[in-house]
Amino acid sequence: MSQKYPVIILRPHRLQIVVENMGSILCLALFLVLAGWDGLLPEALFPFLMTAAAILLANLFCKYLYLSRVRYTINEEQLQYEYGIFSIQRDYIELYRVVDYSEQRSFPQRLFSLKTVSIYSGDKTCPRLDVVGIRNQTDLIKVIRERVEYNKKKRNIHEFTNIR
Repeated sequence: MSQKYPVIILRPHRLQIVVENMGSILCLALFLVLAGWDGLLPEALFPFLMTAAAILLANLFCKYLYLSRVRYTINEEQLQYEYGIFSIQRDYIELYRVVDYSEQRSFPQRLFSLKTVSIYSGDKTCPRLDVVGIRNQTDLIKVIRERVEYNKKKRNIHEFTNIR
């Protein structure tokens, strides 16, 4: 049996780490500048600034590792969300259960041409999935909408609304 739709694998763009942690990155840069500027601050503050910078850097590195392990796989019938650093967790959404989608672009995402696509489903364990850090040029909603409609027709699922 041949697949009507190819499998699509998406990963968040690396710039999403900057979008999500802009404040921490700016604080890290400020701490490093203050620590390196001779005579600006008392010598007693140098160990504090370097410790704070090391903690921020370790935190950013862990977040980067986590984001680099996120993977979204869209096949003909399911959307799979895989994440985790030391252990891997996978959540599945059957495409025929998807009821709505939306697209958001925060100001930092707009600066880097990224977006977040939210997928709403009737799934009890994962009613909303945010696909973060997707390039703005990618029309993910169109792809998902086609596959959702295909799966609903394939399973003979009809949606009825009560409009007055």
